Amino acid sequence: MTSKPLLGELLVQKNMVSQETVNQALKLQVGGLRRLGHILVRMKAITDDQLAEILASQLDVPITQISEAYSEEVKKTLPRYLCRQYGVMPLRFKANNVLEIAMANPSDHEAISDLEHYTGTVIAPCLARHSDIENEIPRRIPFGIRDIFSPQANTLLTRAIASFALICAVSVGLYTLNYVKEARDGTISVSADMTLYHNHDLTLAVDNKGTYSLQGHGAFADGLYKAEFSDIQYLEKFVNQRQNDFSDKQHKWLKWAIQTADQNNEKSLLAQN
Repeated sequence: MTSKPLLGELLVQKNMVSQETVNQALKLQVGGLRRLGHILVRMKAITDDQLAEILASQLDVPITQISEAYSEEVKKTLPRYLCRQYGVMPLRFKANNVLEIAMANPSDHEAISDLEHYTGTVIAPCLARHSDIENEIPRRIPFGIRDIFSPQANTLLTRAIASFALICAVSVGLYTLNYVKEARDGTISVSADMTLYHNHDLTLAVDNKGTYSLQGHGAFADGLYKAEFSDIQYLEKFVNQRQNDFSDKQHKWLKWAIQTADQNNEKSLLAQN
């Protein structure tokens, strides 16, 4: 008895695709679960209707209309992820533990064997268009717990968790960086008339006229400072003379604040000129 030609051979014989296109599709199929016909449709080498018609001719079977053959009793027989993985749609139970399913390729013996093992039934395959199967799966097959823990879902979940962890790590890192920076440099408030540098109970104010004002409390001094300086050099001299009034952190910060204020003042003058 002469065996029926394979799908790729039949498509070439009918001049629907070239042998080169079939070979390319076969290379893409290696190592994956995708079906040859589905790959050729995705490659736009043939249409979904052409695939269904050629398979109907090859297998000598009619094209099943899922909406007419479907029975609600089978809606929980296969999870969505398996339906999509194998390109199938359960249709109805028949006598003697037979499950009728619509398939984009009813000659896919590997898929049939896997599905029989999964369901514990005898699979009776029917030919249906792949696009019809894809459209009917979300309409008729409920999303369940098995889909959540499917290999595909686990991959997506792992990626989502990894992305979330990365976002959290970046957020924590930025928060920590900002916290450390604020602890070291304090806060800087800028208005139209003045810039304020504040940290360690001290405030250095610089107005737009170049006047410097130091206010606050030295760690080892009695009372509060409130002094104005028309030149930054006088301010530096005052801080150095009163160094013993300040803690190491205060003195270090004052030197940084004065230097930063001087640099910003120079930039402002250059911008005005």
